[in-house]
Amino acid sequence: MSGNAETNVRIAPSALEALTQIMARHGTSRDATIRRLLTEHVALQEQRHPEDRMTHISTVLRYPPPPRWRGDPRHDVPLRVRAPASLLVRARAVSLQLPGQHPRAHRDYQSRLLTDAVTTAIAQAEPFTDPFLTGLLPLLRHGAALGLWRLAVAASSTAPEKAWLKEAEVVRAGHRLSSTPQDPDDQHLLRVAEALELNEAWHATKRFRMATAAARRFLTGPGAEDVEQALYEQGDAWNTVYKEWLKTDWEGRPFRRRHGITSYDWTGRGGAAVWRAERRVNLEYFEDWLVGRTKGDPAAGVMEESGTPLWLLRTPAAWCARAPRSASRHACELYASWVADGSLLAFPYRSRQAFWPLQRQQGTSGFEPVPGFEPVAAAAAGLHPDKVTGFIEAVLIDWNHTFAEEPSVRVALDLPADRARRFGFITAEEQHRAMAEARATTLKVMDDVIAWAAGKEASPLHLLKLKDARGNAPEFHRLTRNYPRHKRPKFHVARATWTWPGGSVAAELAAGTPPDLVQWLATAAHSRSSLILEQAMEQAWHRAFDQYGFRM
Repeated sequence: MSGNAETNVRIAPSALEALTQIMARHGTSRDATIRRLLTEHVALQEQRHPEDRMTHISTVLRYPPPPRWRGDPRHDVPLRVRAPASLLVRARAVSLQLPGQHPRAHRDYQSRLLTDAVTTAIAQAEPFTDPFLTGLLPLLRHGAALGLWRLAVAASSTAPEKAWLKEAEVVRAGHRLSSTPQDPDDQHLLRVAEALELNEAWHATKRFRMATAAARRFLTGPGAEDVEQALYEQGDAWNTVYKEWLKTDWEGRPFRRRHGITSYDWTGRGGAAVWRAERRVNLEYFEDWLVGRTKGDPAAGVMEESGTPLWLLRTPAAWCARAPRSASRHACELYASWVADGSLLAFPYRSRQAFWPLQRQQGTSGFEPVPGFEPVAAAAAGLHPDKVTGFIEAVLIDWNHTFAEEPSVRVALDLPADRARRFGFITAEEQHRAMAEARATTLKVMDDVIAWAAGKEASPLHLLKLKDARGNAPEFHRLTRNYPRHKRPKFHVARATWTWPGGSVAAELAAGTPPDLVQWLATAAHSRSSLILEQAMEQAWHRAFDQYGFRM
């Protein structure tokens, strides 16, 4: 059939057997059967409230599980799906995505939206089971699935997460007993806790094992449908279990030492999840600052180090963002046309669209795009809407600001030396000097790896290969992979860079810097800020592990 997109999903063998039975019953091909099932499934899902949409229990439990190690046997089977691209998009849009999952991510965090749609569609037409699924309630509403998942998260929360969530419970309890308005610190605490619970959960095999244990406890037997309703409502009975599981120290330091447990400690992932939750809330504050700025407001703001590197954001005084209500149809259409023309950026804001940067029109109460912004907008082309706020942040970072206290992560805009020379910032001699320094740094890293390997009693032949590969970085990196990833030293090739001495990209645009340079700086600033954020999250991982993690 022409006009179909083609993709693959992996489903349980029992689901494939059920699909075969449906094909035989209707006398249709596999492709036609899948298209019909998906079409009917999507039509029903779109008519339901998001929490009332259906999912299969295997999605919540990540079953069949992916192989743990490369080369391990798989327990799922591939299924080719040929269907209109628009149908596949709609199917993904109405499928279950657990908090913290993303379509493109590390395998532990990867959502399987189309797999969920196909599996649920098959199960609704032809129920199936296998030794793992036997006895479990096969279909449940998204609201109930999320209630089950939150219980699994509570049971597997690490010490950094529990510190936030327990404190949030104390604040909520105190607020219920008092009519006193919450202070800003309590509001911040509750916002971070909510983001941690609903958006930024970490994922690993352990959590899905917890979800499986919870499902076998609650979603089996004659009362399974009543419990599904309780999971859906998340009322008093659910809340009692949630608090109990959150308080239980399943694998804390005392428990581990008492029982001699040496399995993997997930504290680092918990600390990183808390960091991501704080980052999410800080970005919400940043959006409020952009949209809420009026004439005369401060043109600079500091993103605090919790959840974000310590950096200063500085905006030209006349720039602002606007988020018109849906009733302001003319303004929405006008701003959207400017976005289409490449003169503005749009980002989601409180269930509305916000537009940036705008400035007051001379002699009127209206707004207009900032002149010359097109190169910056071009640098953001192709970004997912949820990433635009981070891009705007990067454009406003004052890269030359120094704080009295040294940030925990180095905040600097390091640019490739060859591009810096091309734009005339450095001379050929300075570029060659930067290249020589990078080469020396790479060789030093190689020598450190060789010394480490010698200390690990590597064979003389392997040491000789490492030494011979000092002039070949790809080969040297390949040889280092003979050692376990979590034990070997990190090997990286140093790049020849030049540190940008100026302020923000926005300041360069306002100063009349050439458009091609502004676009390049905007791209580089976003790339660099993304790397700094990854480094900050990695530091949060280490801090959490050092503070709460298990040591024998």
